Amino acid sequence: MADYALDLTIHGLTVSAGKVTEINTPDSPNGVGEMIQRIVIAIKTHLGEKLLNTALGLPWTEEILIKGPNLSQITSYARAYLLSIEGVVGVRSLVITIDTVERKMNWALNIETEAGITGPFNVVQSF
Repeated sequence: MADYALDLTIHGLTVSAGKVTEINTPDSPNGVGEMIQRIVIAIKTHLGEKLLNTALGLPWTEEILIKGPNLSQITSYARAYLLSIEGVVGVRSLVITIDTVERKMNWALNIETEAGITGPFNVVQSF
């Protein structure tokens, strides 16, 4: 069963030719598109933001977007968080860098899923 593609820039469904775009199409086998979307949404979720489970999310305001954040602690926390995502069975590599001038955090990921490897790919979070 296919899931629907989200346009994360507008926080809504992706529509093409008047139809909602499915994310797992023949050019995106084994749920790769869905898993990347699931991971991107998880990374961009702030701790406590999710209405029905306020324990989900990353501690952006508490531990990440502070003066002098501990990058190794953030990476360790992020790795554990990624492993909590349904379908993720391993984190092959995770490198997080922070660009304070551009106010961006870049996540370089290579994730192992139940269906195989998803990655490498990047997620950029602006702050």
